[in-house]
Amino acid sequence: MDIWLDTTDIKTIILGNQLGILKGVTTNPSLIGKSGESLEKNLDEILKSQSGPVTAQVTAVDHLNMIEQGETLREFSERIIVKIPVTQEGLKAMTALSHLRFPVMATAIFTPYQALLACHVGATYIAPYYSKMKNPLDTLEKILLTLNRYDFETKMVVASLKTENDLNDCFQLRVDAVTLKEELFEFLIADQSGTFEALDKFSKDWKRGKPSKLLP
Repeated sequence: MDIWLDTTDIKTIILGNQLGILKGVTTNPSLIGKSGESLEKNLDEILKSQSGPVTAQVTAVDHLNMIEQGETLREFSERIIVKIPVTQEGLKAMTALSHLRFPVMATAIFTPYQALLACHVGATYIAPYYSKMKNPLDTLEKILLTLNRYDFETKMVVASLKTENDLNDCFQLRVDAVTLKEELFEFLIADQSGTFEALDKFSKDWKRGKPSKLLP
C-alpha cells in the first residue's frame, strides 16, 4: 500500500521523504487556499522537498477551461498529476488530457460508477473520498472488483481518511494507496513502546557479552 501525503506542510513532506516511504503528495483547492500562499509557491516548495509526483486540481467547472488549466499545470512541471472531479464536464476533460498522455487523478469519487467512468476515460488514478461515503467499505470493495475484473490499469488512492479504523480498513482491503493528513501520518510512523522495550533488552544483554571489535 503506497503512502501519499495530503498536505502542503513542508516539514511533514520532508520527513516522509527522509523516511523513504513517501510515494507522492496530493493537494486540492482547499489545502492551497488555507496555506496562505499561492498555488505556484506551494507547488514549487512541494516539488523541491520530495522526488515524487504532486497532484494539483483544476478549479474550472467547464471542460474546455479544465483542459486549458491541465495543460498549464503540466507546463509548470511534468511531475504534476492533473486532478479533475468526476463530473460530466470533468470526464470530457479527462478524455482530452488522457489523449495527450497527461497523468490524471479523478477525484471526488463517491460511487463505483464514478470510478468505472473515470477508468474508461483513461484516468491514471482514482481518488474515492472514504469518510464522506454512505457505505465506504462496500463502495471500496465494489471499486476494487471493478478494477480487477476489467483489468483497468488505473490505481486507487483512497482519500479523506479520518481515523485509525479508516486506515485499517484500507489496509485490510489491500487498496493500492492512501493519502494521509498530518495526524494520520504521524500515527502511522509513531515509534512504538514495545520496540524500545526490545531495544533496551538487547542493549542490556549485549553489555553482558564479550566485547566485539566489529561492533564496539
